[in-house]
Amino acid sequence: MRCKAKSKTTGERCKAHCVPGWSVCKYHGAGGGPKTHEGLERCKMASWKHGNRSKEAIEERKFIREMMKNYDPITKSV
Repeated sequence: MRCKAKSKTTGERCKAHCVPGWSVCKYHGAGGGPKTHEGLERCKMASWKHGNRSKEAIEERKFIREMMKNYDPITKSV
């Protein structure tokens, strides 16, 4: 059986054989995606850039902001 994916420019179907159990070939998405927990974690971290908007970083900034609000420069205590 042949891949059912079609080209956007020409409208022709892909001529590659499809993966057994799939309707498309390996180039058009058959069998894709992580299979293990480690693979899923690698996929999640693939787009990680700096972590400034991570949950931990946001919580840390909130904590520092609250500490700065409560800071008394005269007594130098929180």
